[in-house]
Amino acid sequence: MNDKVRVIFIGLGSLAVAAAVAVGGFFAAYPMTPNVEIKSAQERIENKGELLIASYNTAAPWGNLIKGTYTTRRAHLFAQQLNDTLPDSFGVQEINSDWVKRLEKLLPQYAYYGVKRGGDSDEKTSEMSGIFYLKEKYNLLDSGTFWISETPETESKFDGAACNRICSFAVLENKITGFKYVHMNTHLDHVSTEAQNLGGNLILEKSQELKLKYADAKIVITGDFNQSLDGEAVKILSANGFVSANTVVENGDRIATYHGWQGYTEDAPIDFIFADETVKIKSYKVQSEKVGSSFASDHYMITAEIEI
Repeated sequence: MNDKVRVIFIGLGSLAVAAAVAVGGFFAAYPMTPNVEIKSAQERIENKGELLIASYNTAAPWGNLIKGTYTTRRAHLFAQQLNDTLPDSFGVQEINSDWVKRLEKLLPQYAYYGVKRGGDSDEKTSEMSGIFYLKEKYNLLDSGTFWISETPETESKFDGAACNRICSFAVLENKITGFKYVHMNTHLDHVSTEAQNLGGNLILEKSQELKLKYADAKIVITGDFNQSLDGEAVKILSANGFVSANTVVENGDRIATYHGWQGYTEDAPIDFIFADETVKIKSYKVQSEKVGSSFASDHYMITAEIEI
């Protein structure tokens, strides 16, 4: 081997070592599968007078390897946040079957109901707007999904919407007290205002239908509405028996829930938790803290404590 070739090999070897060190350092700072502390939900199970409800857009198909926001890592960060919070039930948006499988292992306290919206090009982007609920505390009495379109009972897309949009619901009964509530969860379109507004009307209609069927049940609605409080879909619910949790705390209506991986912004919130006006919303919080030095999603989780 001549000197020139030797120098090239030494240079390549040095680059390989430097790359290995850099990669090792990256995964040390942003481990692929950070440890998740699975916590007991016993205290929440025994709490008979309050509901803790959460809503969280997972951004499951998205993220960035370089920034440490890739799926494998984020699913663990997401699960840690939920283990630290342990709501009675939480609605998720932009979740796919890959994330559901991961979370079922990392959140063994919960059962899940969700249906793929359809119309997506591949499994990675096949979104569900599902609901996780504490399986030791609640029986699932009923569940269903409808599409935000002119034909809500069948898989379909509103003309002008970017994609199929759905709303799923779960009727839950406390195994000890018999208390019932309906958790409805949705993700409205980000392109068509008409589709968003139709969503508000369809969700209201279904909530009224469920109220007739389960007369003693309370109703909560969660979701990414892609509208602010001034949006028509939000106003439809607010004018017909529902209270947005962010309006009952000081400045809650001005704290952004979407941050685009950047942290605090001054934009209006687009994620909401609505509760039946017959219950008392005790608290509302935008969970804006990072987990493991990065964000679990490009949205913040929001929570509301409801007195029943």
